[in-house]
Amino acid sequence: MNPGAVEAAILERKTLKVLGSEENKAVLAPEAAARNNEIVLESLRISGYAPFHYARNSDEIAEPWRAYVLWHQECQSLAPKLFEWDPELQPENKIPQFLYACGALVLVTWLPEFYHLEDKKPGQLMIDEEHLAASSAMVQNLLLLLTSHGMGTYWSSGGILRKDNFLKNMGIPTEERLLAAVFVEYPETLDEPRFRKPGKHRDSRSEDSRWVKLWDEGSAGWVQGLSR
Repeated sequence: MNPGAVEAAILERKTLKVLGSEENKAVLAPEAAARNNEIVLESLRISGYAPFHYARNSDEIAEPWRAYVLWHQECQSLAPKLFEWDPELQPENKIPQFLYACGALVLVTWLPEFYHLEDKKPGQLMIDEEHLAASSAMVQNLLLLLTSHGMGTYWSSGGILRKDNFLKNMGIPTEERLLAAVFVEYPETLDEPRFRKPGKHRDSRSEDSRWVKLWDEGSAGWVQGLSR
């Protein structure tokens, strides 16, 4: 294992919002699309090695997450349909713009067991929190792998894609909850989408990791960690 390669992927991964339009779509040569599609599928397979504490065991599948993949032509076909499915969707909504620009969209859902119960017991809530945490680890694995292949990524919470009518229209069970809409930009995009925007929190990280505290035996308390 090469720790440096892992560190490089973590440091390189940054939110990249790529926006297009119906007039300015991402264009991919068929061979480039096919090659990158295979990379996405293999990255999904490897991402599934994320840890999970409780087996969800839904449809004889232990993992508490599911992934639904749309390739770039399917994303571009989906974009105008969103306005048909939701008449209140505004023209300036960014989700269709992301769809026109991406090479692929990966919708990652997680499967709560007790979320819908009105009277949840503490143990049941803990199990669902474990399922959500495990699914988030899977998404992070995916982002890092795609980054290592030179692909831009944006983990969106989904917006309109979270709505029940979207899930129903896409044939995704509504008892699943959308965790991540991962928009993926392929490096071989021929026609440059109109806009590229960095994530708004890209420059707000704590460089000295001020959120780390270490237990100090002498004072029997927590002290500032890495910056000591």
